[in-house]
Amino acid sequence: MKYRVHRLNTTNQQVTAMSRFIPAWWLLLLACLVVPASAQGASAPGTGAIGSGDAEAVYDKGDYAAAFKTLKPLADAGDASAQYHIGLLYDLGLYVTKNPAEAAKWFRLAGRQDNAKALYNLGLLLAANPKLAAMQGEGEAAFKRAAELGEVSAQFALAELYAKGKSAVGTPAQAEEWYRKAAAQGDFKSQYQLGMMLLSGKAGPVNIQEASKWLHLAADAGSAPGQFQVGVLYEKGMGVHASPQEAAKWFTKAAEQGDADAQYNLAVKFDRGDGVAKDPAQAARWLEKAAAQGDLPAQLALARWYATGHGVAQSAPQAVNWFTQAAQKGSPEAQYELAGLYAKGLGVKQSQADAVKWLTRAAELNDASAQNDLGIRYFEGQGVKKNPVAGYMWLELAAWQGNAGAKSNLEYAVGKLSDKQKAQADKAAKAWKMKR
Repeated sequence: MKYRVHRLNTTNQQVTAMSRFIPAWWLLLLACLVVPASAQGASAPGTGAIGSGDAEAVYDKGDYAAAFKTLKPLADAGDASAQYHIGLLYDLGLYVTKNPAEAAKWFRLAGRQDNAKALYNLGLLLAANPKLAAMQGEGEAAFKRAAELGEVSAQFALAELYAKGKSAVGTPAQAEEWYRKAAAQGDFKSQYQLGMMLLSGKAGPVNIQEASKWLHLAADAGSAPGQFQVGVLYEKGMGVHASPQEAAKWFTKAAEQGDADAQYNLAVKFDRGDGVAKDPAQAARWLEKAAAQGDLPAQLALARWYATGHGVAQSAPQAVNWFTQAAQKGSPEAQYELAGLYAKGLGVKQSQADAVKWLTRAAELNDASAQNDLGIRYFEGQGVKKNPVAGYMWLELAAWQGNAGAKSNLEYAVGKLSDKQKAQADKAAKAWKMKR
């Protein structure tokens, strides 16, 4: 097992531009998220003694019926904050029936008065429902205006569009600019992305020192991807003095948040005793956590550990379980190992047919060992109908990759084929290789 220095998983902690501005716990914390009407511009005249702030107080308590009845007249009269809240009610289906088109209407009205949160939510709504856009690029324009108004979530969303090439006009340099603006406001997602851009040089010269600064800020703020990457910096000595202990500390922080990449690296550390006391059992515990999240290298390593009893009690059924999960993800190594377990009946009912099935899948993925074994099976008719031509083809493909066993087997096999059969096998092998 080697340390992972690039992320394989991106689901942990990293919120994308498509995530909603209002999280699940918004019902309790809405008052902290919405911008008061007074901060969004003056209310329209004629709203009476009850202002939108009073209605928002009702809204915050979860009385959406009362909030709607009070906010609707204010929204009709032009109050931007009321319009924004009415949009939220329609967007989330609170009291009223969920209606994206109606939500977009109210977000637009509030957005015309530069209500930043309405503009941001309009951008999200149009990203999820592009047919509602009044014109091409309306959603991006909404994000941009909200970003210009200082809405940090919009700055991050706009940077994501530019960085991922989902904008017709945005550039990587502009993505860096908006990440930087949001990062300066303390947004740890932007701090992480800015650090990664500076580390990779995607928008300009590589700047490891500044990348380290932003990644440390993201990590300190609790970003699991940031913590993983800071661990990598200490592991590799990039922008910081190399320290296996510091690397282990940051990998642990990210791993405890459920980051599979960090869990994998922490398993490597405990297995090697690098920066931590050597502890194969601890290594297996972290490896299993990563494997349970679907991390393919972790599943493959864990399967081998169960097969050999390294760090865990030896268990052929568990080896079969993890090899199967990795094999189903398309790992030729796992498919080859699984074929061997079926062939021997270890941890699973013996089945030569299943052994051939998994060998075939691995061979089709150009695994030389599988091609060699499959070739032998076709010659011997083991788990498959005898077919010397197919057998020679697979042996030849394996030999072309330098497989010593296949080269030796070919010397034996060539005497078992007629000239016509050998020509057929050669042609089939070349055709197979041409397709890949």
